[in-house]
Amino acid sequence: MDSAQKFSICSQYFTYGSDQYRLSRIKNARVKVNTLKDHLLRVLIIGMIVSSVIGFIEPSGIAWIFMPFGFITGALAALATARKYELQIEFEHADETGLQWISVAKGNKQTDMAVLSEQVNKIQKKIA
Repeated sequence: MDSAQKFSICSQYFTYGSDQYRLSRIKNARVKVNTLKDHLLRVLIIGMIVSSVIGFIEPSGIAWIFMPFGFITGALAALATARKYELQIEFEHADETGLQWISVAKGNKQTDMAVLSEQVNKIQKKIA
């Protein structure tokens, strides 16, 4: 995460970078501290998704050779993008999806945690 300047809150929108979220649809905000279990689950799921995509593209015997490589590639990509802290918002979609926690920003440093916590406080004051 770069800095607090990427965040802005106006009367109708919460913005991070080029992403905009309507404040009327945000129900809550939090900073999630990811644990080892969260990282392992993410690595496993992304590895399995990449591996299964290879299986769907080529369901014959050759896919069984490349599926383990796809799993390893997906797992490494998940590890490379893993972060300790996440700013998440509970967002109500326009369709019938309902409420979902969406990750908006991520960071590894303690200073990132402070910036994300500050943004959570601003969001909660604005939606209250």
